[in-house]
Amino acid sequence: MDESREAVRRLAIAISNFEKIYVANTPKIGRQSSELWLMYALNDGKAHSQKQICEEWGFPRTTLNTVTKKCEISGYLTLTAIPGKRREMQICLTEKGKAYASQILNVIYSAEDRAMKKTLEKYSADFVDILGYFVKNLESSFEQELKQEELN
Repeated sequence: MDESREAVRRLAIAISNFEKIYVANTPKIGRQSSELWLMYALNDGKAHSQKQICEEWGFPRTTLNTVTKKCEISGYLTLTAIPGKRREMQICLTEKGKAYASQILNVIYSAEDRAMKKTLEKYSADFVDILGYFVKNLESSFEQELKQEELN
C-alpha cells in the first residue's frame, strides 16, 4: 500500500473512531442524539438557518424538523422567517435554551477541552485547519471522479 493510501486509511479509521466516541457516549447524557447535536450546533451564540444546519451537520431535513418542533414547544428555541427566503427559517436559542444547552453539553465540552489540551501539548492547532482543508479537497475530488466516471 502506498504512503498516500495508508495515510488516508489511518485518517478514515481515526474519524470513524471519533464518531464512535460520540455515538457511544451520547446516550449516557440522557438525551436523544438529534436533540443533543441540535443544541451543540446552536450553542455558538449565532443564528443558523435550518438549511445551514442540515448542510454543516448532516441532519436529515425530517429529523431536524422533528427535533426543532420539539425544542420550540419546550421553549428552547425560536424559529423566525428569513427575509427573502420563502420557506427557510432561522433558529435561535432562547435564554432557557442556552441554559439547557450548557447543562447537557457540559460533559462533552469538558471532555473535548481535556482532549484538545493534551493534543496541543504535542501538536499544533493547525491540524484542525489541515483536516478541514483535506475534507474540502476530498469533496471536490469525489465530484471530479464521479463526473469522469459518468463520461466513461
